[in-house]
Amino acid sequence: MATPSSTSSAAAATITNYLELRSPYDYTPELAPGLAFTIAFGLVTLVHCGIAMRYKNWAAFATLVPGGLLEIIGWAGRLWSHYSVLDSDPFIMQMCCLIVGPAFFSAWAYTVLGYCIVALGPAYSLLNPKAYLAIFVTADAVCLVLQAIGGGLAAVAAEAGTDTDAPTRIMLAGVLVQLGTMTIFSILAVDFIARVISRRPYAHRVQSLARHGLWSGAEVSPSTLPPAGSDAEKHTPAPLHGPTSADRARQLRKTQLLLIGTAFASAMLYGRGVYRSIELAQGWTGELMTHEVYFVYLDGVLVVLGYAAFAALNPGWLIEK
Repeated sequence: MATPSSTSSAAAATITNYLELRSPYDYTPELAPGLAFTIAFGLVTLVHCGIAMRYKNWAAFATLVPGGLLEIIGWAGRLWSHYSVLDSDPFIMQMCCLIVGPAFFSAWAYTVLGYCIVALGPAYSLLNPKAYLAIFVTADAVCLVLQAIGGGLAAVAAEAGTDTDAPTRIMLAGVLVQLGTMTIFSILAVDFIARVISRRPYAHRVQSLARHGLWSGAEVSPSTLPPAGSDAEKHTPAPLHGPTSADRARQLRKTQLLLIGTAFASAMLYGRGVYRSIELAQGWTGELMTHEVYFVYLDGVLVVLGYAAFAALNPGWLIEK
């Protein structure tokens, strides 16, 4: 005759997935948020695909579009969990996708600043556009890898019923590195904008550009340009073929709009990063992780607003090729 202890031991031995014993969320995800965000991210992703194809901005297919697809999959996972809360597959799906997706949006913000630097003048930026991409996109890739590894290890540990603290700390490290990277990026972006407005280029950047014939040292106005198509115009030195004051003013206004959109989206992503950092620091049984309302408003709403801002104020129609 089996004893109670032997029965419980045998039952424990048959458990292969501890996530299916009770809701891994500590609640049942609501239908409305899962459905709304799956549709919202789907629509905005389609818009980004259309803009990228229309203006041949292929960088969007390496940043905005993959990030949008991850958000769609993640929120679809939460929608699935509404109907099958004890199924571990949708939980793991949403956990891995929604922790990683915004890293792709940050990479787009770094790319956009490069467009603005080229449009308004590299001399106003501490770094050249290629350096921004090399430094910040590399840092973003590190964040993405850390978050992906942490998410995967946390999922394995949760299924096995073992300690999830170590993989959660890896995810937290990825989010914190992302926040630090965005902080440095924001400081450099503000410095660039301030120097453009005050017309204070960096001396070392001016010297570097001048050596390559890319800085004339004077503003170009319509009165300094020879008539279009004339012999004089054909033989005018390259620096005088720059934009007129009116052209510059128009481009400045468009680029300001682009920068405003990027700043808004970055602020949304930054706020989401602060929330996820606190959530992960509290752990899987903390106040933030066990109450869906925080996730809906401090992750879903912030990220979809930032993603939509990247579509509404896009370099496709604001920055001339």
